[in-house]
Amino acid sequence: MAAALREVLTYDPIVVGGTAEEYWTAADYHETDLGLCAPLTESDRRSLTSLGFRKQGRHWYHARAHVAVEFPDSRIDGDESRTHEEPVGEGMARIIGLDDLYMDRLKQATMSEERGGIEFQSALAVTTSTFDAIDWAYVGARIRGLVETDTSPGESMKRLDARIRRRVRRLLSES
Repeated sequence: MAAALREVLTYDPIVVGGTAEEYWTAADYHETDLGLCAPLTESDRRSLTSLGFRKQGRHWYHARAHVAVEFPDSRIDGDESRTHEEPVGEGMARIIGLDDLYMDRLKQATMSEERGGIEFQSALAVTTSTFDAIDWAYVGARIRGLVETDTSPGESMKRLDARIRRRVRRLLSES
């Protein structure tokens, strides 16, 4: 669906959220919608409607395809040049980069720093399955930038990042 919508929307949509997490971790993630970041123009809204999508709350739902698409933001919180393009049939889906997905999951985990919370578990899953592939220098620089500009989420992200990395390093050394 992301590759197909890329063909009709004005701006390239970038897959985010649970679908991106499932892609990068290869873990079963039972997403409830397809999260895409792209600014939607009036022309895009008309195109979605003409394709059979209907706006229901924050989702665009396609009954025959049984898919709900959400556009949570017009842009990703990260570096768009670090996105990944995945061939899908004749098209390409554009997926948030692994490092920015980790940052997104880490930021969501700051809403509740509980170790058992779904947001924390999500950040942990991304880290555990992709530890060697994450650009930790990039992650560290982004966190330092957040700490310098906005101490509340930045400091919380710094604490959670350290906790997650310690836990994953311990798990990896045991196996």
